Amino acid sequence: MMKLIVICLGKYQLEADDFYSKLNSEVYKEKARYEFALCQQLQVTGFPAVLIQTDQTKFYLLARGYTDYDDLQARIENVLKEIAEPHPNPDK
Repeated sequence: MMKLIVICLGKYQLEADDFYSKLNSEVYKEKARYEFALCQQLQVTGFPAVLIQTDQTKFYLLARGYTDYDDLQARIENVLKEIAEPHPNPDK
């Protein structure tokens, strides 16, 4: 594991001291916890997963696992079309 970290630090030109400082930081641990909780809430069970967020609480799952470009592009266009269409207001 340590060898992999050293390889990645070099590959992405990261300073080891900065990396380990952030790795052990409460701020970054909280960011990771938030990300894990969000993935759980969105029912992301594997990667890659592609979601599009259209407002504060609305997400669309576009792909789970490998999806070719044409299919993904079509799904994105469908979501954008759907959110652009006016929806009746049930309160009126």
